[in-house]
Amino acid sequence: MKKIFAYLIPVVMWTCTDNMEPVIDIVEEEPREVLEQPISLLDYSSIGNWAFHPDQVVNLISNYDLDIGLVDKDLALIGSIPIANNAKINTGVDVFFVHPTLLDGIATAPELIPLDEQPTSRIDLTIVAQAGQFAKYGRIFSPRYRQSTGPTYLQDGVDKTVQANIIMQSYSDIKAAFVEYLNNYNRGNKIILAGHSQGSYLIAMLLRDLFDNDVQMRDKLVTAVLAGMVNVYADEGNYAGGQFENIPLCREVDECGCIQNWASFKEGQPINFFTTDLPWFNEEFVRYGVINRTIDLQTDWFVMDEAYIPDTLTSFRYIVLGGNVNANYGFNYIGHDNLYVARMRRDSNNQIGLNVAFMPEEGDLRINDLAIEEQHPLFDFWGYHTKDYATYLWPLLVQIDAKLANCN
Repeated sequence: MKKIFAYLIPVVMWTCTDNMEPVIDIVEEEPREVLEQPISLLDYSSIGNWAFHPDQVVNLISNYDLDIGLVDKDLALIGSIPIANNAKINTGVDVFFVHPTLLDGIATAPELIPLDEQPTSRIDLTIVAQAGQFAKYGRIFSPRYRQSTGPTYLQDGVDKTVQANIIMQSYSDIKAAFVEYLNNYNRGNKIILAGHSQGSYLIAMLLRDLFDNDVQMRDKLVTAVLAGMVNVYADEGNYAGGQFENIPLCREVDECGCIQNWASFKEGQPINFFTTDLPWFNEEFVRYGVINRTIDLQTDWFVMDEAYIPDTLTSFRYIVLGGNVNANYGFNYIGHDNLYVARMRRDSNNQIGLNVAFMPEEGDLRINDLAIEEQHPLFDFWGYHTKDYATYLWPLLVQIDAKLANCN
């Protein structure tokens, strides 16, 4: 169903009259079309439609040891970082997390995938890998949703109406889940929004739809984590007013109510993770109310979280599930220091990324966990995309700690 609104613009026309008063003619602007959002077909009062929910009897994250073991270049365990697990405890802060695209097989066309055709176990493990550490802050709410296939976002020449219709159905699930959480579980709590890849796009739509023009909702927001997004945009030199009208990119480590986004690439790799077929070039999403305006390549630039890692190569702590590295020493998460360096690199207004380099010490026995990503068929396009949380999880946690300390 479509709703049509016409806007009347007064135009001052000066004519020669006896009293020289201006004559105001009313010029009617072209009608602006507002599209009605679809309604989700899923019932989020049913726990079965959640990947993770604090009311689940069996909840993998709540039973997971979040402590991080630190391993040095000789593969010796040199210490650990204790992490409290509050996945089922109301701390006054909740996490709402949307997982990335995870489907069986290779999608070749724009399509909506129902829940019963999705790899449930792989989705759950991916959420643990990416968002498990967020349980230190409080309860984790992570919905299952009808995923849109990759070609829906990226296929060359994708039909704009088809694209919008499919993605808005995925979004309707995320919105319904969030409204269920907000109405029945939030009870005044602060909120951390987070996602990865498709999940970040859907979180971005939720931000515009429910937070951007609502002061009370913005006051609840600790931060919005849009991992794997290269194209948060605004007028060049600005950090709001583009994709979002009022919500800015975080400019300070301890700033709240803002956006953190990054996408990981190999140091020196051309940044090609960009296409004008992305939803942010589709005017229909503006009319659905899930973006403020589309991208203008003449005046906009893409922005990322530059508050923590500078534009010069800097060592950072790499955190990954223990099963991905040499040995886990009984820890689910392993941290490596002095193994990778990273910098925020800008090549142009629409080319910016977190550049990562493997830089081991002499005789370092630790494997390069990122090396396998370089064999991925999409590596030249999206770099270390599937490892975005491993490369930036520790900088992210440090910043969220500072935000919570500052935001009361």
